[in-house]
Amino acid sequence: MVEYDPNNPLSDKELDELADKDFDMFLEYLDSKTAYLKKFAKPLSSFHTKRFAAMDSALKGTQITSEELKKAEEIGKKNEKKIAEQDAEKLEEFEKKNPKYRDEGIKNIKTNRSQWFD
Repeated sequence: MVEYDPNNPLSDKELDELADKDFDMFLEYLDSKTAYLKKFAKPLSSFHTKRFAAMDSALKGTQITSEELKKAEEIGKKNEKKIAEQDAEKLEEFEKKNPKYRDEGIKNIKTNRSQWFD
């Protein structure tokens, strides 16, 4: 099995040879490349999903319907929730490794200037 190596990807010529030799192995290579690239992909926001839906309908030569627009917005909202959850998890991990206040004996920290004049 040939796996995708980001430091040494196959050239176009090698991909063509692999496809001619063993098509299933070629598909496995593409799947492994896709899995690697998905690590860096970010889900689209509602703005972008609506925009791509509108562009798709424009390319087809039709007008986007309100149902399609609502569906694109729902997909975008789900993606935004996923992004928010991922960001919250990353923040929790970061705060565990790098606490804001290292001295745990400090109980009251005044953060707003108005708090100093109580």
